[in-house]
Amino acid sequence: MQLPLRVISHGTGGPKLVLPHWHQAVELAYPYCGHPGTVHVGSSTFEMAAGHVYVINSEVVHSYETMLDEDNQIMTLLLPSAWLRNVVDNEQLPIWGPVDLDLHDAAYHGIGQAVGTLVDNAIHERTNQADYLASLGAEYQLVGQMLKRLKVNGQVDNDQLPLPEPLRQAVGEIQENYGEPMSIADMAAKLNYSSVYFSRYFKEYMGISPKAYLGQIRLERATELLMTSDDAIQTIATKTGFRTEKNFFVTFKQHFLMTPKTYRERYAAQRTWS
Repeated sequence: MQLPLRVISHGTGGPKLVLPHWHQAVELAYPYCGHPGTVHVGSSTFEMAAGHVYVINSEVVHSYETMLDEDNQIMTLLLPSAWLRNVVDNEQLPIWGPVDLDLHDAAYHGIGQAVGTLVDNAIHERTNQADYLASLGAEYQLVGQMLKRLKVNGQVDNDQLPLPEPLRQAVGEIQENYGEPMSIADMAAKLNYSSVYFSRYFKEYMGISPKAYLGQIRLERATELLMTSDDAIQTIATKTGFRTEKNFFVTFKQHFLMTPKTYRERYAAQRTWS
């Protein structure tokens, strides 16, 4: 159905690391069953649980560590900023908060109803006109309830603020050059920061240090190659910036509690997430 928002199902593909990123959209993460993992918003971490919605403002950095199977599922709703600004009739989007909404709370009952309609129609792939209109109505109901219940007044923290431009440049450089040797000190110097200040500033918004982020990028790209290519593990290690195959093996096993070979054998056939 051609709705203004996107409803994304992430399937049952086992462990999934979603790197720190941001959208030109407000994101609602909705675990509709089980406890699929953690969501990091800025420097805060939330253990996701069914019956909750996690609200991530436009251009705010967030990431996920999930284990997705039949008992632990999550849906993502993305409300584009351009559409939202038109709906709320304001060039500047409100800051929405809090992040963690317990839908059992009476104050969020309307949000829960709207999200439930959108997710149910998406899961069951309903495409008739009546269901389309119900979903479209639910989307506008959702925004109305957010305006009533979620606007933040007064001081906000960095977990609700967009990523500053210098950090966007740094993230872009890491994403582009992760396969090559990289110096965090050189990156800081390019932005006219000391290494200590840059690392602290980066972590304040991203939730992790630049060195840790680089390591996550390399791991994420490596898991993608394990799942989608026939490359040898040594080749994957080299392509993704690990110094040696042994270094890749140790780092991978520390994070996923299994070897790259076992990961590939166990999950490659199950890769169904978006």
